[in-house]
Amino acid sequence: MPGNEYDVARFLWRNIGILELPHLGIIRSVGIPSPGADGYREVRVETDLGVISTQDAEKKADISINGKGVSIKQMGGSFAFNRLQRANILELFELLRIDDPAAKLAHIDTEINMFHRGLVEGRNRPWQDFFSESDFKLLLEYLMMKGSPNRGNSNHPAEYILEAPATLISTPSIRVYTFVEYFESNQARLKLAIRRQWIGQDSHSEHSRAVGLSRKTQNMPWVFEDIAGEPHSGWMSGFPAEQRRTVYFLMIEKEA
Repeated sequence: MPGNEYDVARFLWRNIGILELPHLGIIRSVGIPSPGADGYREVRVETDLGVISTQDAEKKADISINGKGVSIKQMGGSFAFNRLQRANILELFELLRIDDPAAKLAHIDTEINMFHRGLVEGRNRPWQDFFSESDFKLLLEYLMMKGSPNRGNSNHPAEYILEAPATLISTPSIRVYTFVEYFESNQARLKLAIRRQWIGQDSHSEHSRAVGLSRKTQNMPWVFEDIAGEPHSGWMSGFPAEQRRTVYFLMIEKEA
């Protein structure tokens, strides 16, 4: 499982009745999301925590603490949301009532085209280049706390965000935020991150994701026949060079 979710959950469970956290009080219970259903199953033995990595992908809360959904994030650099594809953006903007969604998508299209052509430096862009503060907060809160573009509202929304270090987790190192507190603390480090992968790269998982993105008509403005950059893994042996493609998506990244 990427990140530190398991280690944090284990630390919290081992400190039930001892550790007191902001907003949550003394830990009385730790729960894990019930796959495909509302609610949480209380952790009774430590081995119950092993299923955190196999829970529903749509969940926003990794665990519950005292019955409250909590999203676990690693301190330092982390991703607030992974792999936002173009096919979902317009509908998502309209759902959230973000101002002038078509114009915002057209602006993003232009920036990705320019980045692909080497006319824009830096793949991590200030969110202020694309959104007002109110619109970006609507977008970020939904993606971090409430739901996903292709899955809708989560059965396990998050009420709080808990940050802890990757290693050497201790009581003083843990922070608990409401979404508003998290945004106010981190807004200067949050970026709209342009990312790409390639059809034909020598990574089965990344190649497959790129193929999947390229098959959706609404993603085509972010799919290019010419190659920009080079995959770290190199190119897949035997895959025809003329079928390679550069495929883009977005992340929301909190820089370290």
